[in-house]
Amino acid sequence: MLEIEIKVKVNELAPIRERLVASGAELLGEGMEYDAYYQGPLRNFAETDEALRLREAGDIAVLTYKGPKVGCGTMKAREELNIRVESRETMDAILSRIGYQKTAAVQKYRESYRVGRATVTLDQVDGLGTFAEVEAAGDLTPEEAEKEIERIATEFGIIGERFCLSYLELHLEKEQAAQS
Repeated sequence: MLEIEIKVKVNELAPIRERLVASGAELLGEGMEYDAYYQGPLRNFAETDEALRLREAGDIAVLTYKGPKVGCGTMKAREELNIRVESRETMDAILSRIGYQKTAAVQKYRESYRVGRATVTLDQVDGLGTFAEVEAAGDLTPEEAEKEIERIATEFGIIGERFCLSYLELHLEKEQAAQS
C-alpha cells in the first residue's frame, strides 16, 4: 500500500481537536505509542531511505516496513507494509536473533480521527513537539489523495511547517545537533 500524507508542525493541537470534534469526526483511538526502529544486517536503511519499525500501542503490536519516499514536495508518499504481531517483546527478540539492531525509539501520545477519506492524527512527540498528520485512504489515486489531504488541512486549520522527514529522522537530526 502507498502511504500518502502530510506531517505539519503545529503550535497547538487543541484548536484542531475542537474543529474535529465539532465536525463529528470519528475518534478512532488515543493513547501512548512506542516505536522502536531497527537496522538490518544486509543494508543501511538510512542510506536506502527505508525503515523497519515495531510499534506498541496499548495491547497491539505492529511490525512495519516503510519503503523509500517517492517525491517529497508538500506530500510524503512511500510504500508501507504492516503485520500485526502477538508480542512486541517476542518480535524484538526475534529481530535481535536474526541480526537486526534497535537503533532508536520514539514515543508519542496520539489521537486518531476518521475524516472523509483520510485519517487525521494529533501527535505529542517526546522531545520533538506537537504535530498533525493527514493520511489519505489507501484506495485513493495520488491525485485524489492530494485533493483530500489539502481539503482536510484547510478545513481543520492544519497549517504550519510541513515535514517530509519521519519522526525517526527528526529525532536523529535533533540528537546529531545536540552532539555537535
